[in-house]
Amino acid sequence: MSFKKRTSLILSAVLAATTFTLAQQQPLPEWQSQYAVGLNKLAPHTYVWPYANASDIEKPGGYEQSPFYMSLNGKWKFHWVKNPDNRPKDFYQPSYYTGGWADINVPGNWERQGYGTAIYVNETYEFDDKMFNFKKNPPLVPHAENEVGSYRRTFKVPADWKGRRVVLCCEGVISFYYVWVNGKLLGYNQGSKTAAEWDITDVLNEGENVVALEVYRWSAGAYLECQDMWRLSGIERDVYLYSTPKQYIADYKLNASLDKEKYKDGIFGLEVTVEGPSITLGATSIAYTLKDAEGKAVLQDAIRIKSRGLSNLITFDRKNLPDVKAWSAEHPHLYTLILELKDEQGKVTELTGCEVGFRTSEIKDGRFCINGVPVLVKGTNRHEHSQLGRTVSKELMELDIKLMKQHNINMVRNSHYPTHPYWYQLCDRYGLYMIDEANIESHGMGYGAASLAKDTTWLTAHMDRTHRMYERSKNHPAIVIWSLGNEAGNGINFERTYDWLKSVENTRPVQYERAELNYNTDIYCRMYRSVDDIKAYLAKKDIYRPFILCEYLHAMGNSCGGLKEYWDVFENNPMAQGGCVWDWVDQSFREIDKNGKWYWTYGGDYGPEGIPSFGNFCCNGLVGANREPHPHLLEVKKVYQNIKATLADQKNLTIRVKNWYDFSNLNEYVLNWNVTADNGKILAEGTKTIDCAPHAIVDVILGVVKLPNTIREAYLNISWMRREASSMIDKDWEVAYDQFVLAGNKNYTGYRPQKAGETTFTVDKQTGALTSLNLDGKDLLAAPLTLSLFRPATDNDNRDKNGARLWRNAGLDNLTQKVVSLKEGKTSTTARVEILNAKAQKIGTADFVYSLDKNGALKVLTTFQPDTTIVKSMARLGLTFRVANTYDQVSYLGRGENETYIDRNQSGKIGVYQTTPERMFHYYVAPQSTGNRTDVRWAKLANTSGEGLFVESNRAFQFSMIPFSDVLLEKARHINELERDGLLTVHLDAEQAGVGTATCGPGVLPQYLVPLKKQSFEFTLYPVK
Repeated sequence: MSFKKRTSLILSAVLAATTFTLAQQQPLPEWQSQYAVGLNKLAPHTYVWPYANASDIEKPGGYEQSPFYMSLNGKWKFHWVKNPDNRPKDFYQPSYYTGGWADINVPGNWERQGYGTAIYVNETYEFDDKMFNFKKNPPLVPHAENEVGSYRRTFKVPADWKGRRVVLCCEGVISFYYVWVNGKLLGYNQGSKTAAEWDITDVLNEGENVVALEVYRWSAGAYLECQDMWRLSGIERDVYLYSTPKQYIADYKLNASLDKEKYKDGIFGLEVTVEGPSITLGATSIAYTLKDAEGKAVLQDAIRIKSRGLSNLITFDRKNLPDVKAWSAEHPHLYTLILELKDEQGKVTELTGCEVGFRTSEIKDGRFCINGVPVLVKGTNRHEHSQLGRTVSKELMELDIKLMKQHNINMVRNSHYPTHPYWYQLCDRYGLYMIDEANIESHGMGYGAASLAKDTTWLTAHMDRTHRMYERSKNHPAIVIWSLGNEAGNGINFERTYDWLKSVENTRPVQYERAELNYNTDIYCRMYRSVDDIKAYLAKKDIYRPFILCEYLHAMGNSCGGLKEYWDVFENNPMAQGGCVWDWVDQSFREIDKNGKWYWTYGGDYGPEGIPSFGNFCCNGLVGANREPHPHLLEVKKVYQNIKATLADQKNLTIRVKNWYDFSNLNEYVLNWNVTADNGKILAEGTKTIDCAPHAIVDVILGVVKLPNTIREAYLNISWMRREASSMIDKDWEVAYDQFVLAGNKNYTGYRPQKAGETTFTVDKQTGALTSLNLDGKDLLAAPLTLSLFRPATDNDNRDKNGARLWRNAGLDNLTQKVVSLKEGKTSTTARVEILNAKAQKIGTADFVYSLDKNGALKVLTTFQPDTTIVKSMARLGLTFRVANTYDQVSYLGRGENETYIDRNQSGKIGVYQTTPERMFHYYVAPQSTGNRTDVRWAKLANTSGEGLFVESNRAFQFSMIPFSDVLLEKARHINELERDGLLTVHLDAEQAGVGTATCGPGVLPQYLVPLKKQSFEFTLYPVK
């Protein structure tokens, strides 16, 4: 049975049931009915854009060059009202006067253009709130607060479109809308993330035409669009016209796969639907040509159209293509399909087509496989987001995919809806696996009996959204998994959509997280499961589905700790195959305050007090809203890298290299290596090209390198770059790296500064704190050096069971020191102090020993014993002080030029770095702890004349220096609230907790918490000139 017939049978049954049910219901406005998914819309289909030249088919967005395409984007006349009763009732009439109306940009959400209020909530319905005096009651939505936007513009159809069919396409309008042309109602649509089309041929004028849309903020469809995103309204994607001949290609379906035995030969199948009135039948044959990347025709066929009906399904014979160049994310080989309708004289009456990738996607022996090879999903979720709302430009999409490719991401989950069609073309062309997800999330109804997944009156809406997702995108090789939706419970409606997808196509796995281990998911795709949860699943008997996390590693604020531990499991357990980070981009907007300072906004920043809000929970990106990478993106790049090395033999400097690529030999890359001393000097270096097949292991001998006696250690740095540039990755872009510490002379001390002058110090007799450190009479401290156990809370800290709640309960955020005993010597002072919180509770005891040596260096030995009846967790164990902002020249020998934490430092290379406090500080959307460096050997802070402090310890330590106080950082909600006070804050930590992912997922792992026990640590401060 053909795919069209199967589709028709199943959907007919659904619609028949809907018709029966409708007869039992009281009439409702269309926008308040779950059944009103559309009126008079064309059947969903793959994009059949008309092309003028076959070469344009190979260009993403090339259809826009066609003379039979006309964009209606740009300025539209716009009128906005707070509720439907006040909308202009007949504005769609051509004679209606819009002289007093404003202009609005299309596409673009109206809340981002001065109308209404942008609301951010996560798992609830924004209208289910006392502010709107409304309780959720599907399919009903508020009336009095249901904003309506009325859009109008004029257009003229090109003269050479005369006698042809003309279609109006609205790619995405939220939430419900009616559409008119020249005063005639075309229909309506509900469902904002797939295109709706109307044939407007018969309502066009020869001259000026008027198109009008009446858009409702909320509709019954809003109950299925409860995604974790800003709730916005209006026309958010392209509006355009295209023209076809009277007889035209209405749809086509490809089967471009591989033989399932050797996965070497291509299998090509094609079904085409041709439609048009029989009395004007102009085309008599349909032909296709499949060309390779060099433009050579590799397959061709033509079929004469025999039927004279209104719709004809033409099935071409299936053909083999030996030794095909298969498509994968690593090697996105594409062929070009050219489809032509021809008349009796062989003249082409219509030209269309698409890029074709030959690949398979399947679950094989319990593992997710591409082209027969089990792959690890190194993925991310991606919402559509920009300054305009959910309108994303082509340039921004291109930047997104470039950044993903550069950072070793191989899969994107379109969360949680089908995205702009240009995104699919980019993923096909540049190589990114894709999970395409139906625009269904009814999270606000919960997962129990009230879930819309269990309510058959919502089956039509579920099926329509699934059907339209599939039909529009079925021919894209990048889509390797279909998803039924997100966080919408499970029930009969999702069983039916799963069954339908499997009936029309069984060439891709289908997943649904809420199905868990029920039959209607091919992948066990839970979200935010811990490493232990994954191991527990793998320990089960008779499992036959791979474990792939649809969401994990919640990247909110200073986050993404523990990624390495996940990948230790994924790389060592065949049926645990990775996951998709939540998520790609911060959903925040850049605004300017009344003082001219810019900042990022989040939920609750717009509208009146009490507006529904989930705060900054929308800000969980690997990149900022402006696509500036956050520090944790570097960690993802490092852990996701596909080339990994271990040090097999230090004496002969031999590394063991594992090729984690699935389809790439390492001879496509260049290995650059060097041995660098801890003073920054390169001792040896070289370049190699090696042959190593996918998944293979090879030993590489670099040669003996003798270390001089004047260094404590050296670092073997391994770096991989592409031999040749690819479309998204430059030739000199580092795709993978590793580093190994080589032991040198541990007794070498020549790196320490020499005595710079006369050093004195003062210890406060009441607090035991170091209050001054003088070099030749000049004090280097601007605030005392004291014990530090707290950090300004990160987003994760505020939710971690071992985090900020326990720290604040113990009063670690406001400590004072009280001397119990103090002993002063000629060059040393010893103080025992009680550490008190703001309630004057003793939370521990500290001993400080200050010792000044003959070279003017002050050693501070600290021993701290926490009172564990009060202190249940600590953020850090270290010292803090402040210095004048003139000491802003920072250098250090430590792990990473970038910010690192103990559970997020795989990305950091140990080296000597020069920076400033401003550069060490990362501006997360909500201010929080930042700027840390791990595995620090020494650090220096100086002014431009070289005066300052050099710091070291008897062990590797953690260090940060930022331009704001901890008190301010803890208090501020937005970055424009951060005011400089002329001082810099320094932290020297023996221990600091990791960052974890507790905002949604596991907290800091036990091995990365600060131990609650008596500990000693020391720092030596060298005043320098």
